[in-house]
Amino acid sequence: MSTAYFIVLDSDDPGFDSFVDGKFLTRRLDAVNKLANALGLKPLDDFASQDLSEFGGPEMDTEWFDAQEGLDWASSLVNALSNQPNQVQNAGEVIADLKDYIRVFEEAKSRDLKWHLELDF
Repeated sequence: MSTAYFIVLDSDDPGFDSFVDGKFLTRRLDAVNKLANALGLKPLDDFASQDLSEFGGPEMDTEWFDAQEGLDWASSLVNALSNQPNQVQNAGEVIADLKDYIRVFEEAKSRDLKWHLELDF
């Protein structure tokens, strides 16, 4: 079983399929975060907001992000990887994951929904 970051929206029924795979993006997390840093962007982990109390960890307040921030973040990474795919191993698969994120962010923006990431173990 693989770990992956998935998008959680602030609506139980957003009116569209918000599923993203995210496995390749998560597998290349260090390289993606390094690239994000080089581009002046947040690392992927900064968008995670998960209450760990169900796993025996501390209860935490959920932080929500604007869809536009996610769009800007993912689009910047897609552009950088499209121009220089050697920055991340399996860049094509990472780009595919990022494009799935973009699809969800675009839909979330059109519905004025906020989001955060959670880690699927």
